[in-house]
Amino acid sequence: MSIPAQNCTPPEDIQPETPPTPTDVTRLNTTIKGLQSELSQDLSALNDEIGGFRRHSDDHFTKFRSQIQDQHHTVYRRLTDLALVVERLAKKLDA
Repeated sequence: MSIPAQNCTPPEDIQPETPPTPTDVTRLNTTIKGLQSELSQDLSALNDEIGGFRRHSDDHFTKFRSQIQDQHHTVYRRLTDLALVVERLAKKLDA
């Protein structure tokens, strides 16, 4: 997979047979520092996005868990009431 990089010198523009001049080295160092800075900013933005996603997911999970617990309690209460009704009916049938 090939990912195009922004602000990179295309391979055909690089001249390996000529020794680099101090100006070329300075220009390359500046370019590298610029790319490092961009990458650092991108990673920082990505970390912020991941943090936001985690908070958002936690909020949804907390709400979902609360709803499930409420439903569980409702079903449990109804089953308990049903068990009592079944016991009463069983006693009436025995009598």
